[in-house]
Amino acid sequence: MADAPLAAYVAVSLFVLLWNVFLAGKIAQLRSAPRPFAAVTALAGLLLAPALLIAGASASILNGRAIYTIAWVWPLAAVLFAVQAVYATVRGLVHPLIGLPILLFDVILAVAAVSGYMADRGTDPPQLMLALTAAHASALGYALGPAALVSPWALQIPILAPAYPPRWRLSTTVRAAVAALAAVGVATALAELPKGVVSVRSYAQFADAALRERPAGDFAVGLKIFPDLEGAPPPLALRHDLALVDSTGVDVVMVVLDGDAVRGADLDSLAHALEEMRRDTMPIIVALDYADDAEARFRAAPDGYFALRLNAVEQVVRRLRPDYLFPAHEPYGRGAHALGSLDLQRWTRHLAAAAGLAHRIRPRTRVGVLAAAYDGRDSALYRWAVRADSPLDVVGFSIVPSFRGGRGVQARTQAADRWLRAAGATRKEHWVVAAGYPSRHGEVSQERALWGAAAWATARSPVKGMVVIEAGNYDTDAGLRVPGGRLRFAVRAVTRAVRALRESAAEAAPAPDAEVTEPVVSDR
Repeated sequence: MADAPLAAYVAVSLFVLLWNVFLAGKIAQLRSAPRPFAAVTALAGLLLAPALLIAGASASILNGRAIYTIAWVWPLAAVLFAVQAVYATVRGLVHPLIGLPILLFDVILAVAAVSGYMADRGTDPPQLMLALTAAHASALGYALGPAALVSPWALQIPILAPAYPPRWRLSTTVRAAVAALAAVGVATALAELPKGVVSVRSYAQFADAALRERPAGDFAVGLKIFPDLEGAPPPLALRHDLALVDSTGVDVVMVVLDGDAVRGADLDSLAHALEEMRRDTMPIIVALDYADDAEARFRAAPDGYFALRLNAVEQVVRRLRPDYLFPAHEPYGRGAHALGSLDLQRWTRHLAAAAGLAHRIRPRTRVGVLAAAYDGRDSALYRWAVRADSPLDVVGFSIVPSFRGGRGVQARTQAADRWLRAAGATRKEHWVVAAGYPSRHGEVSQERALWGAAAWATARSPVKGMVVIEAGNYDTDAGLRVPGGRLRFAVRAVTRAVRALRESAAEAAPAPDAEVTEPVVSDR
């Protein structure tokens, strides 16, 4: 049932695509249609399919470098659709009850497409454009879920206005259905517009947030590098991400592996890629993710599935020797998406077994778990993990924005504060995995979200580090580096945090040549 909205969205999108192809050919052949209008319609129909492919593929560093320079095709196509609908409606070529909903729908999509293009080129769009783009993403979220914020394929197809009289009663019915579809899209986006305005503005609360000094030098800033790996890291990601590690000066790196398909040869290749950082004593964090068919594997043989993941834990610890290991990446976040929401006992048994195995092979490896959903089960898992008798060494939080923007960050940090207070004095090390997305809210917002997470994390003494997700645009449109090679504004937040924390630790450290004297003990 969870996939029903997505299936319906795909079916409607295919219908709209076929509608556009049919109308573009029909209007282009009409002798009564004004020539400029017919040309715009034909060009819009011609560009639509390639524009969709370019928009989705050009957002990936790995696959889109060659076509990133023509990413303007998608906003151009969206604008042409809006122009076609405006012309047809204003000139009376289509009935207003049909043309007006399509016009408004296409204008919203054009604003979102142009706004996204501007943001990808390093220009923060005006607040109104960002708010409308945020509202459009929020409306798409009803069908696509959180992917509407970060997936480059979270696209909505614009609609051509049927600028000629219908010939059959069926044509009238179909036109009414298309207009109703457009009206629903417009109404949903406009209903989300107040939320979009608040979401974009909500990041301002983090602009002047103060980073808490950590004079003891007990806080590290890290970076998640490479795409989520099923094999060896791609050479392009290897080159770009290691360069970003050097330029930002981060203290830790994190990699995410497909825990259902770990292979020894690939791990050896990854170990070789990470060897230079290991020589520099840079801690390495590894999280084990889930395959696309994880749920089917689990349903077929639950015990066998988790036995396979324990084998992956053994391979990773032996070959990569990570300093930190998350055997199940976000059990009630990514895990719930991949496997369904499993009961608490299933996860605690697996995490305990993974921790015991990792500690036997390499006692220095610290094993942990991340909270991401902040619901009742996540809370119970955190309480178990933070207990003194729990076999886990590390607990942590995923702090990311949501459709609510900065308020989503705030909601997660407030929940984490409640959990920390309930845990009381604990020796368990805490970490934060933070993301600055969604880029749908603008790059300045992305930067502020990361800075806000860093300010919160440094102010909590149990929290010993924060990992930023992620180095580049791979599977999502949320990386620090875009396909053209440009670094997003959020890199400034990472670099500032690293520099400020190092300066505070350096100022607190005693001078290397300071004279050390023994205390005078009185005979009295």
